Order: sequence, then structure tokens, then C-alpha cells
Amino acid sequence: MTRPIRICFMCTHSFTLATLYKGLFPYLTDHGYEIEAIVGDNEYQNFDPKHFGEFKLNVVPMRRMPHPLKDLVALVRLFRLFRAGKFDVIHVSTPKAALLGSIAGHLSGAPVVFVYRRCVYEMMTGFKRWFYLQNDRITSAFSNIVVPISQQIRSFLRQERIVGENKLRLIGSGSSNGIDIKRFRPDKIALEETAKLRASLNIAEGVPILLFLGRVCSEKGVNLLPRVLERVHERHPQAVLIVAGPDDARDPASDEALAAFSNHSNIRRIGFVADPSPLYALCDLFLFPSFFEGFGNVLLEAAAHERPAIGFDVPGVQEAIAHQESGILVAKNDVDAMADAATVLLSDAASRRAMGIAARARVEREFANEVIWTELDRIFRGLSAHPATASQAIAQTKLIAASEG
Repeated sequence: MTRPIRICFMCTHSFTLATLYKGLFPYLTDHGYEIEAIVGDNEYQNFDPKHFGEFKLNVVPMRRMPHPLKDLVALVRLFRLFRAGKFDVIHVSTPKAALLGSIAGHLSGAPVVFVYRRCVYEMMTGFKRWFYLQNDRITSAFSNIVVPISQQIRSFLRQERIVGENKLRLIGSGSSNGIDIKRFRPDKIALEETAKLRASLNIAEGVPILLFLGRVCSEKGVNLLPRVLERVHERHPQAVLIVAGPDDARDPASDEALAAFSNHSNIRRIGFVADPSPLYALCDLFLFPSFFEGFGNVLLEAAAHERPAIGFDVPGVQEAIAHQESGILVAKNDVDAMADAATVLLSDAASRRAMGIAARARVEREFANEVIWTELDRIFRGLSAHPATASQAIAQTKLIAASEG
């Protein structure tokens, strides 16, 4: 009997593990893997077996910001864990975990896959930018494979000479885990549930609904949302904006925006939502004024629910929204253009419906979980020297051929 492939996933924050890896662990377990994970805190421990199956969770304290002594202690602990675990592959992501995990993994003798989610220094300059750029170069140097989650990130890594072409592996059209098209689908939420949600939010039947979902912080452009709604009200005075997601103390929204979220009669502010499907089903349009993304997963979730999106024409959003197919891209910071696009789509139900159907078809074709997971499995097996079984190899070949066709 072939022994399981031992793999360790590592990211800095437990909540990141909970949000970005759903479904992957059960898929790998079913394909012959034994899974452990390492996170830097124990703030989140509610890993639903339906989405995560059975896996061993380890906590090695890590700080997001540089701290030489604590980073060294974490590095030693990670090395010991990796040596004791005898892992066939180590999968790292998020900056601090990726840096420490790639070094410790390399020293332990295990191959390392580094998933590059986003450039954290996109808006930095000077020494600070140089410092974080060197961190990425070090992480890439100690990794065997670097997986950028978008074509734009792949171009950035090439342009900045962070990693050699021989290590880069873009999976499909992008994304790190794909979208669960069975979980996010237009027929999942019954009309009765949508009606109850509408009533609980005190939104009258027939009122147009705009939705933002994500971290409520300046980087996501949320400070612009009240101004967008004000412009939309010139044509659709009853329109309601739902702002859903947790506050981010590291990059808080402006006082003016927070006041509007709390006091504006046509804005509904709700916090973190474990299952956003009812919100996607409820809304007419998805607004996403983020200034940059690694890859906009929430845009794909909305698309899977046949909801068109409007976002800025910026890295990470450009690939998640197919302009004039699954949504509309407007110039960065252009509040008027975002409001005008929303107004046009709210006034044209037929175009909105057609765009939503096209958005769903694109997600099914390019971003379904299985497309991403199959290729990850192939990468892991290639590094671990555990070849796929004949049936798995045939299935992988068919899926890859279909995605390329």
C-alpha cells in the first residue's frame, strides 16, 4: 500500500487559513495526502470538517511586523517541526509565514511551494519597499516552486526579478484555491430566505441593492462608497448599499466613511459574514472599489451567483472582472464613473441579467475549485516523487486539456 503524501500548509494568521483554503484539504485527503497546518495565532479554531476534513493544527507564534528575536525563535521551532514531521511538501503563503517557512523548510530538506498572493508593498516607497522586496526574493530563493495567483503578479515577479522563470507556475487563469461553484450558485438561496434577509435589513421589496463585501479598510476603497451611493441616488433615490465585512484596525476606514456607514438611512453596515451567499443572492450589483488586490476572490463569488461587479481597473481586479462581460471596470478613484456604471446597470435589468449569466459561465470555465486543485496536486506530486495513479493521471490530463481548450 502506497504511503500518504505528507504535506504541511503554513500561513501567518489562523483566519487566513480558514478563509483561503476551504475545500482543499478534503480533496487532497481523498487523493492520498496526510495534512498538517501551521499558523501564527490561535484566534480562529472553528475549522468546519465539511470544508477542512481532519487535519492537525500547530501554532507557532509569529508577528506580522519584523521582530528579529521572535522571528528567530519561530524559525527554530519551525525547523524542528518540519524535521519531526518528515513532510514531502511544505506549502507556504502570506509574507511572514512564507519567509520563515521557506527557510525552515529548505533547511529541513523538504521541497517548498510558495503561493504569492499579493505585493504588500504596492504603495510603499524608499527603504521600506526595498526591505519587503528583499524578503520576497529570499522567500523565492528558498522555495522550489513559486505560484503567483494572477497573471499580473507573475508579470510583477518577472519585472522585479524576484524569482527566476524556471520556478514560476501560474495555475489556470489564476486564483489560489478556486471557487466552489456548488456552494456559490444562483439557485442555492431560496426566495423565502432572501425575503427574510431583506426584511431583517429593513429593505423594502423592489428597492435596488448594492453590495460591498470585504475588509472594511482604506485600501479597499470603502471611503469612496458613500460618495458613489450619493451619485447613484440621483437616478435611483431608493437604492441601498450593504457594507459587509470586518473592520481592519491596521488600515481603518476614514471617520467620515464610518459615520456614513452608521448613520446613513440607505446604508446597512454588517460585520463578518461566515456564509456570504445570501448577500450575493440579495444584491443587484457588487461594488468593489479596491485600489489593488492579489486576486479578487469575492468578485468571483459574486459572479458565481450571477451578479455583475463594478470595480477599478487595477491589478488583481482586472483579471477577476472581464470588462463588459462579467462586469465593468472604471478608472481608479473615479467615483463618478463607478456610480454611472451602477446607474446604467440598475436601469437595465436585461443587460444586468445577461452579464450575470456570462459571469457565472466564466467562473465555471476558468476558476472552479477542481481546475486549481488538480494542478496543485500535480505540482505536489512532482515535488514529492509520489506519482499519480493511472486513473488520477487520466482525470488530470482531461481536465487540463479542457481548460487549455
